[in-house]
This record gives sequence, C-alpha cells and structure tokens, in this order.
Amino acid sequence: MGLFLHVVLFPGGDEAACRAALEREARDPKLSLRPEDCRWQTYEKGPAVELNDGANGYEAVGRLSGAPDGSGLEGPVLLAYIYDDDFWGYELWQKGRELDQFASLPDYFDQGSPPDKPGDADLVARCFGVEPERIRRYLLPWDKEPAGCAYEGDEFTAGDSWQMADFLNALGFDYDRLCPPEPAPEKEPNQPAPTKPGPLEVLSLAWSQMRRAADAPVLPSALTDRPYALERAEGLGKTDFLRLLENGKYQDLAAGLTEAIQTAPEEPALYLLRAFCWKALEGRSARSRTPDMLRDLSRALEFEPGNVMALRGRTSLTTTSRRYPQQIEDLTRLMELDPENRDLYQVSRAYFHHWLKDDTAARSDLREVLERGELWTVDLVHLCRELGLPSF
Repeated sequence: MGLFLHVVLFPGGDEAACRAALEREARDPKLSLRPEDCRWQTYEKGPAVELNDGANGYEAVGRLSGAPDGSGLEGPVLLAYIYDDDFWGYELWQKGRELDQFASLPDYFDQGSPPDKPGDADLVARCFGVEPERIRRYLLPWDKEPAGCAYEGDEFTAGDSWQMADFLNALGFDYDRLCPPEPAPEKEPNQPAPTKPGPLEVLSLAWSQMRRAADAPVLPSALTDRPYALERAEGLGKTDFLRLLENGKYQDLAAGLTEAIQTAPEEPALYLLRAFCWKALEGRSARSRTPDMLRDLSRALEFEPGNVMALRGRTSLTTTSRRYPQQIEDLTRLMELDPENRDLYQVSRAYFHHWLKDDTAARSDLREVLERGELWTVDLVHLCRELGLPSF
C-alpha cells in the first residue's frame, strides 16, 4: 500500500474554532478521526491540519466546512490529498457545498472518476489571496501539463504526487512547517533510537522481512550512520546543530534544520541531517516518516548525485512498486560508484527486477554474481532457487 495523505487548510480561519470543529466531527466513528494524532500548524493565512493515518478526509472536509444553513465555520476549507502515492488532488468546500475539485490523474478509477478537468485557479486564488497565475499550472491534469516542474523553484515534477507540496507552498502553507517534530515525552529522555540488527539498507522492507542471515553485512547509509551525520554537521559550522546531534535531540534538531532550509535551500547537508532525524524519530507516532526521508534524500541527491551514503538510504525506502524502477536506477549507480560492494547491490537489483516480473534481467544479475564467485549469502541462494537457476 502506498501513501494516503490528507491535509486540510482553513484560509482566514480561527484555529480554536477549526480545532473545535474537528473535535466535534471526530465523534462520528465513520470518519476515523483521531484528533490526538492530527498535526496542526498556524500560518499567516490561517491554520492547517494533517489528518491522522486512516482518516476519511473526503467526507470530513465537507462536514468541517459547516452547513448551508449558516452553522459551522464561515470561511472556505480545502482538502489537499495524495492518493496511494499515485496522484494528488484537492476538494474546496464552503458552508457544506463543494465549490471546486481537482485531480492530477483523472479517470483513475473509471471514466469521469476523478473528472477530467482543470481546477478553478481563479476561485482558489480568491480564497487564498494569491495571484491566479501563481497556481494555474498546478491545476492541469498530468496528461495536459508539460513535463517537468510547473514553476521555477519547485521541488517536484508533473507525475510526482508530492507536487501537492509545491501547490500548498504557493498558497502560503509551507508543508515542511506543517509537520514539525513532536515534543519529547516529559518523563522519557530524548535518547537516540536504538540500532536494530537488520539486513542491507539497500533492500526494501519486503526483503528485509525475509532475510535474517548472519552473513549479510549491513552497509551504512545517510539514514543510519551516526559518524557520517556528525561529519556533515561539523561541515556546516553550526555548533548548535552539532550539539543537538551529539545529545540525540533529534526532534529539536529537525525543527532547527527545517528553519535553516528556508534560508539555505541549496545546502545538501541540511536535508541529509533532517533525513537522519526522521529515521531516528520513526515509530514515535502513528505518522510514517518514510515520505519525509524520501523527499529529503532526493533533494540532497539533486546537489550531490554521486553521494553513496544518500543513495544507499534512498534505496531502502521503497513504498510502492511504482518506486521499484528508481530503486533499480539507484542500485545501478551504486554499482558504478562503490565497486567494492557491487555484488551486494546487484543481488538487490535482481530482487527488484523479480518483483517487477522481469525475471530475465533478474537471472542475468544473479549469473554475473555467481560467475565472479565472491558472494554467497542466504538471499542469493533463495532467489536462485526461486528462479530455478541450475544447481539450485
């Protein structure tokens, strides 16, 4: 299952009233709302909330907007969502009436669902106090949108569901500020996350559940290697960041890094360190930090495309089969950059080929590893047997 993300914006809204509305609607179990697991942030243009995992944001947004009789919230309410990491869209409501909707991938379910139409940039712009031309190019279905980013300075291209974050930023609701790290529990010291023994970082979760071989080395990555994180922090020359990292204050460090990125968006070390923090904080709340890690590592790799540690980290973050081609591309690059561990990467690549049902490519990778005769691990033997290679 991929990523399902629901973010609700209340332009011009009062945070107390918006929170009260969410608490009220959470009484209905059909919406699966858990206010304690929702994340709020207040911007100059109003409050926003990221709903908890599993919440029914599509039905909740209409009810949060109030009712036609005048009860409830006064202003507009916009639900921005990512569906299964395949596409993004929004619904704009006011007083219980839907004003507009948009989906970047129309006809996803069947013809007309979602409808094949652009969003109403003029209407959205009036609700959020922005120029229509600043958002119009986001509101084209992907098959009608030029390849690449909608606007100069965007992080994400057409075809990437995280384009939603660029859209929110253009409306004045910076997504990175929406999800700051959670405060540490009062009675529990903020200690570094324990390092658990596991498989190669270059393997996906599915493979990691399958293998427990003692002979499989664990390669360090930007997500897991503390000495590397300390080295990058020292390179920034910021003693406060280094002190927070040394003391395991990952929540405070992530917040500081988010602020620093606003003023130095082209500094790769900031993204690498924040990805390290997200990994350390993973599991401390119901919200998965995998999308945040993936975004930060991808951003760092834009500036340092040959960074082996970042590539290893990104290869470990498979969320859906749509990302497998990217994993294969990263592993191929790692084979070139880090020939000492070529066999490990190539076996990993064979698994991704196999999961994509390209067993010809998988067998080719395995035969090359076997011909070199330098690696012999449980996962290698397992896939050779599964693919019916001779002598297995």
